[in-house]
Amino acid sequence: STQSGHYDRGRGTGQKTAVSLLIQLWRAEEHAMGVKRDRNHIMADPATPLQGAEQLMTDVSAHALSSTPTLAILDVADNMRAKIYAMLFRIGFDNLPPVSAKDQITLTLIENYLDFKVGEVWEEIIAELMLDNITPIKSDREALREIQTIIAAKSEAVKRHQMEILDRESRVELEDEQACYEQIKFNFKQWEQQNASRINFINKTSDYETLQISKQRQSALAEKSKQDPPGIRDTVEHNTLLKMLTTTVHSGRHINVPLSDNPNLVSPHKVLPGISPTRSNERSVITQ
Repeated sequence: STQSGHYDRGRGTGQKTAVSLLIQLWRAEEHAMGVKRDRNHIMADPATPLQGAEQLMTDVSAHALSSTPTLAILDVADNMRAKIYAMLFRIGFDNLPPVSAKDQITLTLIENYLDFKVGEVWEEIIAELMLDNITPIKSDREALREIQTIIAAKSEAVKRHQMEILDRESRVELEDEQACYEQIKFNFKQWEQQNASRINFINKTSDYETLQISKQRQSALAEKSKQDPPGIRDTVEHNTLLKMLTTTVHSGRHINVPLSDNPNLVSPHKVLPGISPTRSNERSVITQ
């Protein structure tokens, strides 16, 4: 647990964890070996999950008649993949810190490294038996076919899991993009409403006919808001509007007029003399 804590807390350049560094080294090793991977680092050929270009081009017969180990065995010592697997296995694949979707795809392959390597060795054993014209007994043949079936099924399962990680990450990115567009639309709508409110205020204070229309609209809303309680007659109605009222908003002596630094918005200070736009973002106008 102490070692896992060091791997979790350690940070490098760009806040990169030690686990992310090991996964990056794994991808660098596979790139140098020519292992088949697509642009998202997903297994390209489930039949050869670990083999590099040299291993794929080398015939098993080159090692079958000699005492030298086969490429599946030499591969363990020739690159760092076995060491990276051993370190992550020692930490525990369930105890690793969170990593990116790209690293998760590679980590899925690393977690199954030992199974794939065992499968490579068995494939070489089967090839060497065929090369030596050795026919296993029935029970051994069934066992060898079962091993091949299990390794092939595991390779397909790992590739499906990698595709699921990629699809999940794509959906998350799409949802984030949609949320961003929704926020942009909301902000633009708020901007339109604020701009319309400023233009409406300017028109009311600079055009008498517009002011009269606003006054009529205000009176209509006031009448509409009145309630006639049923069963009550001969009531005295009190006028709630002042006869000398010259404003069309509910306010006191002062009206706060917000100004904007956006050049596309119409600023009220252009039609209200004596108001400087550099003094504050809000200005108070004394009503009559």
